[in-house]
Amino acid sequence: MRYILVILMILTMPFGVWAQEHDAHSDHVSELKGFRVVHAWTRATSEKTALIFMELENESSETIVISGGDSEIASSGKLVGFTLKNGMDSWQDISTLPIQAHKELHFEPHGAALMLAGLTKPLKEGEMFEIHLDTSLGELEVHVEIENAQATHHSHAGHNH
Repeated sequence: MRYILVILMILTMPFGVWAQEHDAHSDHVSELKGFRVVHAWTRATSEKTALIFMELENESSETIVISGGDSEIASSGKLVGFTLKNGMDSWQDISTLPIQAHKELHFEPHGAALMLAGLTKPLKEGEMFEIHLDTSLGELEVHVEIENAQATHHSHAGHNH
């Protein structure tokens, strides 16, 4: 009987490890009808605004349009694009962003982002929160990881999901 228990433990161990890894990575991916958001992140801040960066993947056969987003921890959210004005970093409002079928769009520093304004609490490194991304397919819930205040990319960027 003892041998059977040992064998069962050995057989279920790899599944348990896989399940833990899968659960840990599931927060990095949100999906809706062939549209995926991967590695959503922002920087730690005590300011009232934050920029959300993410990888958007349209695996469907139709163009998907992103029109904004929001979060319970902010009073508003909008799409923005980075520009330089008189040598200073600036963010310009963007009404919508289309993503063609079978294409990707990355929200990243010095590119496009979702800007949350009126944050109700400081964003602390290592914590997470949720946003709702508005798309032509409907609303998509996305988990956002908070990286350090000087981060230039998601700490898990570069690996596949």
